[in-house]
Amino acid sequence: MSNDVTSTTSARKQLMRRDAIARRHTVGDAERAEAGETLAEPATTLLPDQTTNSNVDPARAFAVDLNQATDGRQRRQHIRREIPEDTAAAYISMGSEVPTIPLLEYLHKHERRVLVPRLGSGCDIGWSEYDGREDLRSMPRTATGGIRPQEPSGRTLAAQAIEDASIVYVPAFAIDLDGNRLGRGGGWYDRALRLCRPDAVKIGVCWDWELIDAHEAVPHETHDIPVDAVATPERFLWLRRQ
Repeated sequence: MSNDVTSTTSARKQLMRRDAIARRHTVGDAERAEAGETLAEPATTLLPDQTTNSNVDPARAFAVDLNQATDGRQRRQHIRREIPEDTAAAYISMGSEVPTIPLLEYLHKHERRVLVPRLGSGCDIGWSEYDGREDLRSMPRTATGGIRPQEPSGRTLAAQAIEDASIVYVPAFAIDLDGNRLGRGGGWYDRALRLCRPDAVKIGVCWDWELIDAHEAVPHETHDIPVDAVATPERFLWLRRQ
């Protein structure tokens, strides 16, 4: 990709991020808290279900028609996929993001091993095991004054720890129907996602209005990793078949 194209793509991404942040700041505290609780609900469909019929074709079992069920809770009734592995990778939300602590708590209390980022200098990829919200510690701001997510107090795991995860939740400012995701801008998750195992389910998390009902709507580059599904406080949609 030429430097001019790369520069244009980067500028478009930055503009979309500014617009997203401006709208996110209109969300009140009560709405934000409720959004975190409803975000966690679809996690129940991604945990092992002993009643699942093993003869059902998995590709058909979790398929969701984007044209049906406009209500988010009704859509969730169509999500049925058993993922038996016990490790998930997620992230600790910050600022205007949809709160993820309820999701992390749900996974943790249902005996999932949950990995969350350890940012180090902000560029190094590392992970740590989530051991409940009481174990989280606040982190100092970056050198430029930016906020950083909380981190567990436990030991830091290598970047390759994400290879254990069958589900990976990543933050997004926008996601389109092809799974193209607008991230925070540092490229941390794109580097991390390259280390995922091939069958890992990558789920982008954003506010409902940030799911764009169009193809190729999010500017992206060849190194950007698309997500397989999107989770919002109102909806959970599969975008890509594995």
